Amino acid sequence: MSRQRWLATTGVIALALTTTVACSSGGADPAPSDEPAGCGTGESVVVNLPNFTPPTTLDANYDTIIYFTQVYRNLFDGLFKLNDDMEVVPDLAASFDQPDDLTYDIALRDDVTFHDGSPFTSADVVSTFDRITNDTELASKQKSYVANVASVEAVDEHNVKITLKQPDASFIRVLATLIYITPASVISEVGDADFGTNPVGTGPFKFESWNGSDSVVLSANCDYHDGETIPSTVEFRFITEPATAVSSLQSGELDIAMALPPDLAATLEGSSDLKVQEEEGNRTFFLSPNTLEGPFADQKVRQALNYAIDRESLTTQLLGGHATPRGQVNASSVFGFSEDVKPYPYDPEKAEELLADAGYKPGEVQIELVLDQDIYRPQWQAIAASLADSGFEVTTTFDPNFFADTFLAKKMGPNQIYFNSTANVLMDADFPMGLHLDGARRGLYFHTPETDKAIAEARAIADPDERQKAYDKLNAELFDVAPVGFLWTDELLYGTSTRIDWTPRPDQAIYLAGVTKTP
Repeated sequence: MSRQRWLATTGVIALALTTTVACSSGGADPAPSDEPAGCGTGESVVVNLPNFTPPTTLDANYDTIIYFTQVYRNLFDGLFKLNDDMEVVPDLAASFDQPDDLTYDIALRDDVTFHDGSPFTSADVVSTFDRITNDTELASKQKSYVANVASVEAVDEHNVKITLKQPDASFIRVLATLIYITPASVISEVGDADFGTNPVGTGPFKFESWNGSDSVVLSANCDYHDGETIPSTVEFRFITEPATAVSSLQSGELDIAMALPPDLAATLEGSSDLKVQEEEGNRTFFLSPNTLEGPFADQKVRQALNYAIDRESLTTQLLGGHATPRGQVNASSVFGFSEDVKPYPYDPEKAEELLADAGYKPGEVQIELVLDQDIYRPQWQAIAASLADSGFEVTTTFDPNFFADTFLAKKMGPNQIYFNSTANVLMDADFPMGLHLDGARRGLYFHTPETDKAIAEARAIADPDERQKAYDKLNAELFDVAPVGFLWTDELLYGTSTRIDWTPRPDQAIYLAGVTKTP
């Protein structure tokens, strides 16, 4: 049986057949230190997580929201992870073989223990997949991401075999970004609910306290298997108001503030104690209409919607140039992004022509543009005005519960359009397509047999170059089909203390192992 090894090629995983595999924990070797491996530095790092709803559990096998996974990834490890170059590298895995398109033979590290001292073994991997798939009490939101897994078998204590139902080249990224390994013995003893409030992982930090909707506090795991010197404590604070986060940063209460609006980030410029760090993000914004019924079932009306949006003014004026107009659902840092697929130009006359071709006079297509996060109110209002100038009759609705109560419940009306966005956790084009455009998964308001087939075929291609060609073709076709109103990819703005040695990543991940802070 041939083994496979990771080859770094433009930030994508490339698999090559060879007789041996050389695997590391990813990135450069940790710098020599007088401290014991993994022991705390004596410093505390405080990070703001700007999600509008605090987590309901700290169980890493439950949610997929990127702000919650910031906590998970510091408490838990996956079999693989993405390094700073967005390449897949081993984490709890030591190596893997892929003898065919459906099978992953994974050798596990034998030197890892959970925070309670119990050893990490193949039983924990099997249990993790089983509870995500079958635990009805847990009701994991990660279930759809492992729905293609046919079986997970423990070959022996430190080897597992994962078999898929269908080929999926993005699956290795699922293992690297969404699936964290939890301890079978602990969960069997305490149950899901207690584990969710007192989690046990193998990561660089151990759970200390959870203060409701205010914060989560972690402490250094001095037995961490990667041997990095890490902060003694980490606190994640849930601060929903950006202005409050900036005030906390200025007062020294915060070390890292995520997702700052451009106007507030500008107030930090010139400070000797603070700095603004920028990174093109993996979050792409778009408008989600109901294409299954009503006016947006017509491709011409959807194209009119795209011509009616003045993306250039929105991104340069409202967003201060900290966003890039897009004609696809992928950011440029994501595998599967197509350079040749450009944004729709702003052309209100073309929009009105298309509406007329579809049989509508100006004002006859009524739109209810719905927003659920107040931070995007200026963009929402500007888009509404842009659409109204191009022949649409627009009303606006703010509903903070719309995503869960209406959008996910598949109750969106035929004239409603949701101001939507997706942070691409996988850093792979299949992620937003599965969430929004694939009828076999969660394409709630758009899917066709043709696009479903093309999405499945692209996902199954193992060769990265051939897979990229498939996405180039698919993205061009989706541009014409216009399943959504394409908007922009934002640029992530972080406010950070100058005392912190930390650099943002395209995937928005905040790993705090190895971060240093000067006294």
